[in-house]
This record gives sequence, C-alpha cells and structure tokens, in this order.
Amino acid sequence: MCAQPSTGPAGADDGGRRKPRLAASLQISPGPGSWRPSVSPGHDSWGTLPAPGAGGAQQPRASAAGDGGARAGAAQAGEDAGAPPVKSPRVCVPPAGPAGDLPPASPLPRDPPPGQAVALLEQYTASLGVALAFREDQSAGPGFPFSVCVELDGVACPAGTASSKTEAKQQAALSALRYIQSHLDSPETILTHEQRCAAVVSAGLDRLLDQNSPYQACKGTVAAVILEREIPSTEGHAKEIYELVALGTGSGSCAGWLEFSGRQLHDCHGLIIARRALLRFFFRQLLLATQGGPKGKEQSVLALQPGPGPPFALKPGIFLHLYVSNTPKGAAHDVYLPPSSEGSVLNIPAFRLQVHICGQLKPVSYVAPALRDTRVGCLSASDKLARWAVLGLGGALLAHFLPPLYATSLVLADPCHDPPTLNRAIHARPSLDGILGSCLPPPYVRTTLHLFSGPPVAPSSPTPSTCHGLSLNWSLGDPDIEVVDVATGRVKTNAILGPPSRLCKAAFLRAFRQVARALGKPQLLDLQTYEDAKAGPYRDARQQLSQLLDQQGLGAWPFKPLVGKFRS
Repeated sequence: MCAQPSTGPAGADDGGRRKPRLAASLQISPGPGSWRPSVSPGHDSWGTLPAPGAGGAQQPRASAAGDGGARAGAAQAGEDAGAPPVKSPRVCVPPAGPAGDLPPASPLPRDPPPGQAVALLEQYTASLGVALAFREDQSAGPGFPFSVCVELDGVACPAGTASSKTEAKQQAALSALRYIQSHLDSPETILTHEQRCAAVVSAGLDRLLDQNSPYQACKGTVAAVILEREIPSTEGHAKEIYELVALGTGSGSCAGWLEFSGRQLHDCHGLIIARRALLRFFFRQLLLATQGGPKGKEQSVLALQPGPGPPFALKPGIFLHLYVSNTPKGAAHDVYLPPSSEGSVLNIPAFRLQVHICGQLKPVSYVAPALRDTRVGCLSASDKLARWAVLGLGGALLAHFLPPLYATSLVLADPCHDPPTLNRAIHARPSLDGILGSCLPPPYVRTTLHLFSGPPVAPSSPTPSTCHGLSLNWSLGDPDIEVVDVATGRVKTNAILGPPSRLCKAAFLRAFRQVARALGKPQLLDLQTYEDAKAGPYRDARQQLSQLLDQQGLGAWPFKPLVGKFRS
C-alpha cells in the first residue's frame, strides 16, 4: 500500500493541527527596534555542546521567543506565497487576542522599585520564554561611567546609566520593563512567523559579522535554518521560541574538475550551505544526546525512540523553518506560471532538472556524459528543494540515526518571486499520484512546505568587489563563521589551496563514525567508504525518486559514486 503524503513534517505531533496554525491571519504593526552585535565564544569540534535555548555564553545565539518585542527591522511582509495559500501564522505579543496561542500574562507593576526591577524582569521574561541578556555598553560617558543594555530576543532596549554597575543594571531592567509594558498596552503589535524568522537571522548575522567585517556584503545571499521549539506553559498553552541553528551565504558553485578525496565543497549557494550547516548541527546534537549524560539528553533537541527504526527522533513540538534571501535558482527562478495556468508542469521544458556546471546553468539532459563525469556539477536549488520536500533535509548519513527531517515552512525575502511557480517547482516534481509513478518506500512521503513572503535582512545584491566568489557558513556551537573560496571549494586562506571546509563530505564521514562509535554500532563502523555509509533506505528512496524524474521527462538525478569512494 502506498504511503499517503503528509501535510506536516515528521516530528510534528499532528500535521492537521500544524496547518491551521500556520494559516492564522493577523494584522501586522511592527514597532522600531535596533539590532546590536553580541559575539560569544563557542565550540569548534564535533564534541557535545550546549543545547538550543540552554543559555550560557558558550555559543553565538539569536532567538525570538514568545514575541517579546523582537523586530525584523524591515518592511512589512508582502503577500503570502505558496499553495495551499497560507497567511501569517499566529505569533502574538502577550496579552494574546481571542485566538492567540499565549494566555494573558500577569500584569506588570507600572513603577516597580529599582531594587526589584532585575528580579521582576527575569521572572517575567522567563514566563514568556523571552531570551534575556544584560550587556555592558562600552560607550558610557564620563558623567556615568557604567552603562548597561538589556536585550530581549536580540532587541536592544534603551540603556541604563549610573555611577555603579549595579545601579546601571537596575536602570536597564526598568527600561526593559517599560518597553514590555508599552507592547502590552498595544495589543495590535504582532509579529508574524516570517518576521520572527527574519528577526533571528538578522540578529545572528549581527552577532557574527560586526560593522567593520569585510564580509558584510555577503548578507545579501544569506539563507538560514530556524528551529522553533514549543514549550507548554503551566496554563496549558504553548510558548514558541525561535532560534537560529544554521546559516550559509553564497551565489555560486565550484566550476573546476572533480576531486575524489571528499574535501571539496561543490555547491556554495546560500541555501545549500545552510542545509549542510544544519547537518553539522544535528551530528553535534546526536553527540550531545549520547555523550552529554542526563543533562545532555534533556537539553538535546533529539530523543531516543523505541523500535527497529532510527534510534533518535526530534522531540515533540520542534519544527524547522527555512529562510532564503533570493529566489532559488532553476525552475522557481526562470519560469513564470500565470494564475490561470493549469495542468501538469511535466510538459514545461524549463521545469526540467538544471545543473550548474562550468559556470553555467543548463538542463541536466543537455550535459555531455564526458563533462558530467569529470567536472563539478550541482543541481539547482529549486531541484534540491523539491527533493528535500520528499526525502527531508537530513541526508543519507544522518538517516542511520534519525527519521526524515522535513521543514515546515520556507520564508522567501525576494519580492520578485512568483509564488505559484515556486510552489509547483517544489511540490509537483515528480508526480507521485500513483499513476505516473510508483510509491516511495516508507517513511518517505512528499510533505507540504508552507511558503511565506518575508522581509529581507540585507540588500539582495552583494557587492562583487568584497564577497564575489565567497561563501560563509556557521552552525549553532561554532565560535565564528567559516569563509570558503567558491572557486576551490575550500577554506579561504593566503595559500594557493586552503584546508578542507568543516562542511565537506570527509568531515561528515568522521562525524558519522564518531556517532556510530558513541552508540555502539559496529556494523556502521565496518562501512569502509563514504559511499558505503550512504547505503540504506535513504539511498534507495533517492534512486527511486531519480527514476521517477527520468520517467516523467524531467531528467535523471546524476549519481557520482566515484566521488564517494574515499575512506577518511
């Protein structure tokens, strides 16, 4: 029997509940907000790391929880994209409206004593799930040597100044309480899902790239993965925390010869890099759950699951969202479908698979076999989104440990994209109606990626003189960004050939073996090569998906087994 397509991602407790939640319609009335960078040291290894939302200063962190005033700092979102068409999800600043997710919070005192302000702020933000941070401002004047600023979900409130640090912190807490009170007094102030996603991406970029960074212009091609965590409150309602977990930038791919050591990044487009950074994040979460003891199991976003399938799964109430600055290259970028157009996309030549090769984007069926087998070729981001909607974001190596990881939504900040075309490029290739093609092996099904038009976090056109040919990546737990030279697929250095990227295939094979060792799975450790490690249901489903694409005239997904024959 065929598995039926799901309307929500694996890990969602009820796809039917998730859809109307994303479709709730609310007014938008964003207030002003300023973003301030705050960089903290992190971990640059495959070892365990603090979990998302665990606090502490061990990781650069950008989160927006419960809508405690986070601001995208951009224009109001445009029309919602995608089909089925959805509008803004319900994301309210307490007290919530009649249909809100959050119950009315206890009233704040109008003028609390300064000595109680810090404790009151900590208690109130904790009840709302809002990320709170006190940061000392280095720009204090001579009259008041101490200046402290409160950040609520990355949004900086007016600073408090005083002659002592304690008093400055109290004044900063009072300022933050007034800020919260002003939003409680304005029930129309609402942040939508797409604004919240943009907010955490903007705050994360500001933390990782200061104003003097030579890579500021790379923001124009940013893509990111946001993790949403629903936390039940004592009243039975859910608070939502949004957190940036993976980030990538870039607008090109390596155009050189294939190399077979697994140490070259082929595709350096922002969305693909963000997805690879997400893989790094999940390998670290697996190590946190297996090697972090009881506290690590509690903090990890993963939980053990019984049965014969993968040993771990996302904990209930955790969802993944994609944020993309520019329309994905390929079918979604090159095709416009009028609203009145009907019928299958299979008859539209531009909807065929397209590949970046030798600096050009061309239909995969037009690439000569000799070129395909010797030069780096990367399928377009539109094609990869279509694959991820069926196979998930996890990939073959993570599939040994986790079920398919499906994204719930995609926020696209490009105002020039065409929503119906984007939707059909993702959800209609290939047809899985059981007539044109056979069913995929379980647990793989096509899921609905809810599409939204969102605010940009930076100008969409990067400056060629400063970031052309560069790609940045970061995942939660990394101390800093990594800069990759797109031409070589390796880390940018002064040397002719830099070291391998932390996102290359060889790095993931090492992480795979580290997790297999931690879980005590000798059968996985016996797999000799990267290609061997990819064996399993995921690879079978990918091969069947490729066959369906080819049978329906869309082109075959290219396989390059020799690229994966390396052992370490």
